[in-house]
Amino acid sequence: MKHRILVVDDSLTIRNLLSMVLRQNGHDVVTAGDGFEGLQQLAAHRVDLIISDLNMPRMDGLSFIKKIRQNDSTSAIPVILLSTEKASRDIDNAMDAGASKYLVKPVLPAVLAAEVKKLLR
Repeated sequence: MKHRILVVDDSLTIRNLLSMVLRQNGHDVVTAGDGFEGLQQLAAHRVDLIISDLNMPRMDGLSFIKKIRQNDSTSAIPVILLSTEKASRDIDNAMDAGASKYLVKPVLPAVLAAEVKKLLR
């Protein structure tokens, strides 16, 4: 069974790279450029996992996760938050907002694939 993963990042390059890695690992991928677009994709598609950037325009990753967790139909979807920020307070804020995992960019494809596999079990 293919899992569908939503990738949310304001960088088209990052979205394309993550999508390529995920597709190579047998997943379907939908993408969004920020949290608002991510919410629109969640309304249009059933997804099994979300990978989101932290720093994005319009709606950042923390606000996006909080919205996901407030909605009964999306509250149980695992979320991996990706960021270049590696301070412990950033990680704590992400986990407090409801992130399932926090990974610091750049993320090796094998590490991303392993974390995705763990969360989709």
